[in-house]
Amino acid sequence: MAADTDMPARLRHRRELAGLSVEEFAEQVGVTTRAVRYWEAGVREIGDRYFGRVLAALRCDAQAIGQGRRGEETLRDLRRTASLSAEQVATHLRKYRTTAHMKMTADKIRGLEQGGHVRGREWRSTPDCATIAKALAALYRVPLRLLIDAWRRTNTSVAAPGIAPPSKRAPDPRIQETWDSLNDRQRLYLRELFHEDQEQEQEQVQRRLDGSPYTPAPQWRRFLFCLHAPARAVGYTPVQERLRVAGVHDPGAGASLSALERRGLIVRHQDTVYLPSIGEVRRTRVELTRAGRSAARSGLGIERLATPPGMLSEWLWRLLVRVIVQAPISDGDVPGRGTHHLAVGHSVRKGVPARGFIEHRQPYGAEGGPHYWYPTRSGLDHAADHLADYQQLYSGVNTEGLEAHLNGPM
Repeated sequence: MAADTDMPARLRHRRELAGLSVEEFAEQVGVTTRAVRYWEAGVREIGDRYFGRVLAALRCDAQAIGQGRRGEETLRDLRRTASLSAEQVATHLRKYRTTAHMKMTADKIRGLEQGGHVRGREWRSTPDCATIAKALAALYRVPLRLLIDAWRRTNTSVAAPGIAPPSKRAPDPRIQETWDSLNDRQRLYLRELFHEDQEQEQEQVQRRLDGSPYTPAPQWRRFLFCLHAPARAVGYTPVQERLRVAGVHDPGAGASLSALERRGLIVRHQDTVYLPSIGEVRRTRVELTRAGRSAARSGLGIERLATPPGMLSEWLWRLLVRVIVQAPISDGDVPGRGTHHLAVGHSVRKGVPARGFIEHRQPYGAEGGPHYWYPTRSGLDHAADHLADYQQLYSGVNTEGLEAHLNGPM
């Protein structure tokens, strides 16, 4: 990250905000008071050995003291945050069982961080670079996806570590046995409940993309099954209509739901609701458990791919595709929680930076006016690197026209 010219002032402000005197701060970091005064005067840069200690003492991240923005971290930034010198990193890697044979040196670590070619055949091998990336992630105590993002931003002259492609989850025979133990009516109920659950899930994905307020999953997964009143007065719920279309003309909340609940496939919630034309009416809501969704997928032959570490969830991938294809787009087209995960300068939660795949800025060359959302180079590179994997993993996401934008201007 490039240092902010206001970094000394920000450092002093954060120290004062933390309630630390120069002497107390110096003691926690392990330096002299003179070193702290030099840092706060802008005379010297914080050394690699102390940078992470500074952040720990101030209880903040690098962005708070003007050392760049979240989502723009380089490999050097991650190393400094871990308070390690290039020599220390090389020493650790020579001790790791998986990287000991690579004969790491401080010069190789610095060469990687400076974006140039690094001597050695391991740097031309994607599997070897993936091994190095995993070792560095463990050493720097960061998620592997953060390390890979930083590597991709830092150096394109060596092989990219890459992310493992989506893999099929090994089927659990117990799940199929659960499905096989159900009778035809119970299977029909579970199937239609599963379809309703998935429809609710897709609706929530769209709501996120539309910028609607976030609704916790325990709320929307608990959908209405029936109202305990004559159908001529209250009609049928969507899931009852599904069952009627499937041939169940008396879709009650009795034996079939009880059987599914005994097997741990659903949870029933019963309460009352006031209807103006009738008054208080009992209602039954249903929530599928993970076991219930798994059994339905197994019985319906729906194959679920495991999302590898470092790849986006479906709704975030859908959002990234939208920004790439439609940029520039306005604030209203990017929901708030999406920015937490994807936008430069944002954070998923404390200590977990966003991916830095989109940014909010003015058009290039503009001297004023509104800001819009654009993909960053990191976002374009990520989409280009893993487009085929995402198309396999999330076949329902429309990527038409995406490839034409991946190598164009940002």
